[in-house]
Amino acid sequence: MANQIQKTAMFFLLALIVASCASSEKMLQRGQYDRAIERSTDRLMKRPNDEKELRVLKEAFELANMFDRERIEFLEMEGREESWIEIYLLYEQLNDRQNRVRRLPTQIRNQFEFFNYNEQIIESKASAADVSYRRGIEFLEQGGRDNARRAFTEFERAHSIYPGYEDVLQYRDIAEREGRTHALFVVENNSGMVIPEFFDAEIRKVTLSNLNTRWIHFDTWENRNLDYDYFLVLNLTQIAFSPESINNNTHSVSQEIQDGMRYELDENGNVRKDSLGNDIRVPNMVTVSAQITETVQRKAALVAGSLDFYDTETDQLIRTDNLSVEAIFEHKFAQYSGDRRALSSELQQMVRGEQVPFPSNEAMMMDATQLLKDKSKSIVRANRRVLER
Repeated sequence: MANQIQKTAMFFLLALIVASCASSEKMLQRGQYDRAIERSTDRLMKRPNDEKELRVLKEAFELANMFDRERIEFLEMEGREESWIEIYLLYEQLNDRQNRVRRLPTQIRNQFEFFNYNEQIIESKASAADVSYRRGIEFLEQGGRDNARRAFTEFERAHSIYPGYEDVLQYRDIAEREGRTHALFVVENNSGMVIPEFFDAEIRKVTLSNLNTRWIHFDTWENRNLDYDYFLVLNLTQIAFSPESINNNTHSVSQEIQDGMRYELDENGNVRKDSLGNDIRVPNMVTVSAQITETVQRKAALVAGSLDFYDTETDQLIRTDNLSVEAIFEHKFAQYSGDRRALSSELQQMVRGEQVPFPSNEAMMMDATQLLKDKSKSIVRANRRVLER
């Protein structure tokens, strides 16, 4: 399988290399006139006396212009108002093409005939913008979120063609507002347990605003000026706290350490000498031991439920995702007897600790709230596209 993937990747790489190396003449033969013009003009900027590239440029330029003008003539004869957008783009293309050739050295530029398309561009530009503008108005008048989004697209196109055309920006903003979906995030406690007062306010601090797109906006506090399309209900069905537990575990540890130096003896029990006659000393390694009693304090808070998506228009549950989080408090410390040098660095740290007070249920709920916010946001992010529709 890996070999097949490598072969496929190599094939595409070679195809890209071949495509990038294709000559302007090959592009001309394939009918890729503007690509041929781009390649030829780039080369003629570096080598103005390249007759082959000049020939290709002339032919590609003539053919590309001929096809564009014929297409414009056909569209104008056809007389369909929606054709104005294409007509405008074709005139822009004709103008851009000859502007590219105009940047070439004088001896090349003088061999081409250029036309002033300003009048045609201005006329077709206004007509094209007007077509999209009036389409947008029609979509808005039909009402509904989908039509508002279609209207936005038309107004956006009109503005891109003719910036500031009529009052297109005001209508674009109206279309954007009417095409937007609004969702409200709320919390319901169905766990049978009274939750702290801060819980609801804290969970609503979940940052959903950075999930907003053009067509979906999330609120965690109700805006009474809006009619919401969806309710995202965090439905809490279980809240539980484990008992406070303290567990001890006793075990032995040992470690070989250096305890000073000692004289190295030979097989007869005599001190060995080095080449200069000095006594040889070596590290004195000993094994030390200690008895460790590790203590673990532990408490947990479990919050479980679901995140339910309701369509307010139909009052139907359209999606539900179960979720649960567990906030855990755990504190470790230790005591020892014996030789402290037998303790690892981790145990050294633990024996410096001591028992601490257990957190309250409210504090555990605060930790669980943070986890709930993260989990809820992940679910909303994963299903955002469902709500945009």
